[in-house]
Amino acid sequence: MAFNRKDGFYHKAKREGLRSRAAFKIEQLHQRHRLFKKGAKILELGAAPGGWMQIIARLVGPQGLVLGIDLLPITGLDQAPCHTLQADILDPELAAKIRTITSHRFDGVISDIAPNLSGIKTTDQQRSRELTSQALELATTFLKPGGFFLCKVFQQEGLKAFQREVGSNFKKVILTKPEASRKSSAELYLIALGCRG
Repeated sequence: MAFNRKDGFYHKAKREGLRSRAAFKIEQLHQRHRLFKKGAKILELGAAPGGWMQIIARLVGPQGLVLGIDLLPITGLDQAPCHTLQADILDPELAAKIRTITSHRFDGVISDIAPNLSGIKTTDQQRSRELTSQALELATTFLKPGGFFLCKVFQQEGLKAFQREVGSNFKKVILTKPEASRKSSAELYLIALGCRG
């Protein structure tokens, strides 16, 4: 989708030297839920172009880690605490690749992934479910007990079932929509707190 040049968050991101307007979504989610702490280790799925990584890096500081994974290269974010990996989250070898970068478990696993839309509703919804399910699998694999999972979801069939699945692995599940999300978008953010480990 082309950017709306009248979008206030788009212009604000440009003025502040941020890579995308999405940076304000993660900033607002953090302000509301206090997700990121100094020294935290965060795994981000679907991290390109790096807008979330810019914000999270400031919040976790140089003693933390922000490992961003995307099919596309993420350039210019190669200083602590940032590290990037060009990979497909559906790759069965991804877990092994992550372990070559860090042996630590993560305090948070976050995902802003959305499928490339085909325009065929059933296909797009199936692809979205596949990506969110994989994000949850990676979260349950790599999170520390007590860690959090943040994932973009869409208001569509299967959302309640996904919430229940997430709830079986976490103590609390919240659905929210930051102000920086476009009002016309069906996107929501699911925040799951207290990984059962």
